[in-house]
Amino acid sequence: MSSGYEGFEASWHDLFWEAEEAPGELPLLEEFLRGKEGQCLYVGSGSGRLLGPLVAAGHEVLGLECSPEMAKLSRKNFPDARVLEQEWQKHEGEYSAIVIPAFTFQLFPDPQKQLQRLREQTNHLYLTLFFPWAEISGDLPQNEWYFDREVDLPDGRSGKLETRHKIKEQTGSLVRKHRYTLKDASGDVLKREETEQRLRFFTDVALKNLLKKTGWEIEKEINNLGEGDEEDLVYVASLHLRPVG
Repeated sequence: MSSGYEGFEASWHDLFWEAEEAPGELPLLEEFLRGKEGQCLYVGSGSGRLLGPLVAAGHEVLGLECSPEMAKLSRKNFPDARVLEQEWQKHEGEYSAIVIPAFTFQLFPDPQKQLQRLREQTNHLYLTLFFPWAEISGDLPQNEWYFDREVDLPDGRSGKLETRHKIKEQTGSLVRKHRYTLKDASGDVLKREETEQRLRFFTDVALKNLLKKTGWEIEKEINNLGEGDEEDLVYVASLHLRPVG
């Protein structure tokens, strides 16, 4: 059992995002960064899927990625985008803005401590958070493997993703295991890999209390990546945060 973005989870990451056909986060990041002068930090920049286009558009953004495989992919795919291979908790520096999209913040083990530390590094913070309604409502079965998605690989083989989760609603904790299966053109299994993620999620009340304790306030909130109606259930919230006062 491995953890983090490596192996199939790293090399297939962008293919699964493309297959999902979900609204993109790039326009939201461009809107947030517009007019920000000085260097910005992108925490969890991954394969450069969003970092590369931001740099190409003229934004001064430094990528920070703890996975060696993802950092290598980023440098290969977007050589003009600078990436540091380091854990954010060990990274020092002050920035005109910090962006943490794609739910990366929810992987941090101590949200309060991390938000307090972010207050020391920037006055402009972008976070994207998700709320696991499907898991909580029981639409997705708990403690059993279920099909997530499958993609065709460039070499003619295919990659299958299955997920298994356990949720603790009272503590706002979600553990997700992913099983990646490589199959040949005839459908025979060639290799399997498993990974595990532990995520924190927040109700509206819990999030407001957390922001209050750490000295942040919401300047702007965009729900469901800007898609859908205001009455829709909020699965994803993108927040522009600023220090209180």
